[in-house]
Amino acid sequence: MSIINQTLRELDARRIDSLPPQVLLHPVPNALRRKPGRWVVVIAALSIAGWGAWALLPPAKTVRQAPAYSAQPAVTQQAVSPAARVPPEPVAAAAQVSAGAQPETIVPVDSLKPAELQANVQENTGVNKMETRSAAPAATQPAAVVASSPVIQKKINQPTAEEEAEERYRKAVEWVRKGREKQARPLLEETLRLHPGHIAARQTLAAMLSEAGQNLEAEAVLREGRAVAPDNAWFALSLARLQAARGDAETAAATLLGGIASRGVDAEYHATLGGLLMGLKRHPEAARQYQLALRLHPGQGAWWLGLGLSMTAQGQTGEARAAYRRALEAGNLPEKLAGFVRAKLAE
Repeated sequence: MSIINQTLRELDARRIDSLPPQVLLHPVPNALRRKPGRWVVVIAALSIAGWGAWALLPPAKTVRQAPAYSAQPAVTQQAVSPAARVPPEPVAAAAQVSAGAQPETIVPVDSLKPAELQANVQENTGVNKMETRSAAPAATQPAAVVASSPVIQKKINQPTAEEEAEERYRKAVEWVRKGREKQARPLLEETLRLHPGHIAARQTLAAMLSEAGQNLEAEAVLREGRAVAPDNAWFALSLARLQAARGDAETAAATLLGGIASRGVDAEYHATLGGLLMGLKRHPEAARQYQLALRLHPGQGAWWLGLGLSMTAQGQTGEARAAYRRALEAGNLPEKLAGFVRAKLAE
């Protein structure tokens, strides 16, 4: 299996969650495509129905209120007559005054101005000014209807940089799985430009570059990964392996020691560091790392062998022989290494 396909499988298995959910392999639901709620549709429907009903109604007509009976029939008759703005003759109305009450002062009609006459007529006929105003022409009603109608506005949110990066990453993964890395690489680079903290995209790009033999470019991508996600042990482990592959074991060991407290440090991390330290003849540290690895995964014969060699270098023969026996019992040593272990036990 190629390095990049193995990386993709590991990403699927681990479900990387060191950063927010938009960086996972599995896509996150898009909030753009939110549709307006049902209440907006209901309001719009009611508004349209109201407009339709208003359009079908005939124009409102002004209805004059019938005058109430009054003690002044002449004035009443003139008030309801549209032509009688100014009475031709003075009207004298006899007021019925009860005993002991002050007589009411009667103003001749012909002495009143038109405005005063209208006010006098309304007062005597009981016409309410508010009722007169309420009989406004129907032409003024559409403005009120428009003002009360809800305004529905559609607001489209622009995608964030993280959302755009995730979209490009998904397309890149599709190209990778079709074996078309040349089309995937620019998409992965664009993903990291938009969102440098996209863990899965950075891991995929590093694996792609390493598989293509571009280890220096891969190292640069991994170093940037350590800068944006220092608590992610995968970047330290992958970078250390590339450094060790070009013969810089000391730098590789320093890289792993620098990330030893990161999240995701596992048995393989400890065993890789143990092997590097043993190669640098730092046997006590190497033995410690092998022990940590075997505590997490005791079935690896090669790690028992590494522990035995570190113990032998320190002069701890008993612990070394016990480690060699466990290496054989694991049953997964290559035959060449198994023969070496038997020779050690025969000494």
